[in-house]
Amino acid sequence: MSDRLDRFVSEVNLHAGDDIDIEEALCAALIACADLALDEEVIELQRMVLQEAGKVFRHRRNVYRNAIQRTVVALADWLRMQQKRGLIELDDVDEAAGMLLGMVTSAPRRAALFGRVPLPSRSQIEARVRSCAAIFCMGVRLNALAAQ
Repeated sequence: MSDRLDRFVSEVNLHAGDDIDIEEALCAALIACADLALDEEVIELQRMVLQEAGKVFRHRRNVYRNAIQRTVVALADWLRMQQKRGLIELDDVDEAAGMLLGMVTSAPRRAALFGRVPLPSRSQIEARVRSCAAIFCMGVRLNALAAQ
């Protein structure tokens, strides 16, 4: 899991300096997040941890700290970079990262973990990411216009 997280963090950082549209860049960053959070092996590991929750509470806390929280931090760092570039304006970057990650991954991950529903296909993930990015960017643009 640590190796996968390290690859994820480097992938998100690679997209931070790209000279592309902010919505497209956000989609790329969110797809990297979804690739980690909605990975079959990651979901299976989470299932195992949940099954053993009473016995290994400390391990469950470590999975949260080392996997989920690291993903949010990486996305927040990416958002901070975009804010420094003047492409977005946010009051709370960390909260925005958590909200974005939740919009993209929470419902499919819960369905896979608890309902044993298959994970979404790549095209379904990409469609969800595009919807979330569009909602986020529209909100950021509206906030910027209201501030003027």
